[in-house]
Amino acid sequence: MLDTIEKVINKISIPSKDFLDIRYAYAMGESFTVRNGRFDSVSNQTTGGVAIRALIDNAWGFTTIVNTDEGSIQKAAEKAIRIAKIGSKFTKQERKINDDWVFEGKGGTKLEIDPREIDKETKFEKIIQTEKAAREFSDRIAETSSTYRESHSKEFIINNKGTKVENENHVVRIMKNVIAREGTEMQSVFDSIGGAGGWELIQKWEPEKEGLKAAEMGLKLLSARKPPSGRMNVIMDPSLTGVFVHEAFGHACEADAVIAKQSVLEGKINNKVGVEEINVYDDPTLPRLRGSFDYDSEGTKARKRILVEKGVLKEYFHTLETATALDMDPNGSGRAMNFNFTPLARMGNTYVDSGDKSLEEIAEHTKEGVYLKNSYGGYVMPAKGQFYFSCQLGYFIENGEITDLIGNVGMSGMTLEVFQNTYAVGKKWKPEFLGTCGKQGQGIPVTAGGPDLGVSDIVIGGSQ
Repeated sequence: MLDTIEKVINKISIPSKDFLDIRYAYAMGESFTVRNGRFDSVSNQTTGGVAIRALIDNAWGFTTIVNTDEGSIQKAAEKAIRIAKIGSKFTKQERKINDDWVFEGKGGTKLEIDPREIDKETKFEKIIQTEKAAREFSDRIAETSSTYRESHSKEFIINNKGTKVENENHVVRIMKNVIAREGTEMQSVFDSIGGAGGWELIQKWEPEKEGLKAAEMGLKLLSARKPPSGRMNVIMDPSLTGVFVHEAFGHACEADAVIAKQSVLEGKINNKVGVEEINVYDDPTLPRLRGSFDYDSEGTKARKRILVEKGVLKEYFHTLETATALDMDPNGSGRAMNFNFTPLARMGNTYVDSGDKSLEEIAEHTKEGVYLKNSYGGYVMPAKGQFYFSCQLGYFIENGEITDLIGNVGMSGMTLEVFQNTYAVGKKWKPEFLGTCGKQGQGIPVTAGGPDLGVSDIVIGGSQ
């Protein structure tokens, strides 16, 4: 396939200042969910096709086809060029891609055990036993579900500047969700494992143990103390640190949002955005994590992105175009969900780096407040720098000690205040937030995390 799209690139003549790339993308996957004792969904999906982009005289043309023969691809490329030329009549904004960024290579996820070679009965057993153990634990367990997912994808990318890349990714995940109910009171528990790799990442999941653990926690949360409300000191666990650094801070670092003036981090490169102990990175080269990859969907080699160093903002997430527009270097952030979409500036594995404090030391410094754990989602407004996140559980901090359990609780605040109000950074970061990040209709696998983080002046209240 790489040879075919290279032949097409070589046949098409456009001015050297313009840009043309052809990307073949193929993906297959399967997903199984057991919910409340029965299979809720069993799906197998396959997508494949060719995406062609042309940047001609400051305007983009984009088209996709499912046919992969040379003639069809050439006609589609010529169509993308025509679309761009029409668009160029109506645009005055300069748009271009630097000629110097050329990448060649082959990358891919390392598999120890290919999940495609594992029979479906084995996969079914993992989720059936997990859900059953939770459901049968108590009549106060109102809803239960467990899901298994795997996906396998390939991309071949060539452009007229000289980039020629082949990349392959494999991602697996298993999840559980339990809702405990007593009267009108409900508490939710969710957990998952997985990453970029094979069945070896799932083998350690013990279904009965995992199901019982979720059910037991659900019942404990029903009798937990009610969460406090108001502004207070908060210790964010690695999961909550991860969801914050991804959702609130990471999206604000996406260069397309910066250029569109939809980010609170616009114009803040080399400005202080946190205390000196705060270092934030995004590293898709880390092995085994959901957001790991070797090349992005534009063929740019992935590398570690230094977002914040000693409290100072250093870098945004870039596509080839945004890097050119802001006169910065590309950093392998142009990711597309499949061939039907164009690459956007996206995250991979985003995390706050570790510090030097133990959890006990952070609690002692906190004196009074809450320790919040296990993010359960939320929403952000990157343009205004506001966020709200819900947490599955937490604990009171009283007289510098972690004490009683708290049920589902929410926290909210302003993005730029969190790192500026950080008073302690934990010793070890963990990749605790495994997610699928959505942007403009595209969902891609990501990981986020960090250490325990002590932050003052966070608004706390019951979950909504």
